[in-house]
Amino acid sequence: MEFNIGVSEVMSTPVEMVKLNTTAYDAANILKTKKIGCVVVVADDSMKPVGVITEKDLVLKIVARNLKSKEVLIKDIVSPKLISISPKATIMDAAKLMAKKNIKRLPVIENDEILGIITVSDIVTISPKLFDIMMEASSIREEGDYQDYPMDYEYLYGICETCGSQGRVRYLDGKYICDNCIDEDDI
Repeated sequence: MEFNIGVSEVMSTPVEMVKLNTTAYDAANILKTKKIGCVVVVADDSMKPVGVITEKDLVLKIVARNLKSKEVLIKDIVSPKLISISPKATIMDAAKLMAKKNIKRLPVIENDEILGIITVSDIVTISPKLFDIMMEASSIREEGDYQDYPMDYEYLYGICETCGSQGRVRYLDGKYICDNCIDEDDI
């Protein structure tokens, strides 16, 4: 069953890291240059993972407060507790932890060493069905969340089981299908 796939089989490597004394400006440039959504923060001396900085962190903690990114150090904005997962865990374990903690990225750590990172997108790419489980387990699926979307159906992010494209899909006739394939069936 696809839920028993190990985190180590799905995680992304290598992981970009920054030290605590790195400026927010330099961290943002790494995100931009590498076209990634987060960097793992490591202790300056031991290289032990201590946190994660995301694009959202930079926006909320630097830009929204009108701070100068060249003057703010990562140690001043990193969350105090690192949430991580073992490489031996399954993607189901990762999905449950992400939903419980309301996060989108999990560093994969063993013996204080960063091995990789797993994201919601990684999980959904492997198993669109897990997205439903994550949504049900998190507070995202509260009544009224979808009132801005006047649809009779719900879209997910995943892989179309008809054409293999990645993007917006919906569950129809027992499969996850993209709009293009749904439209082709209507013709």
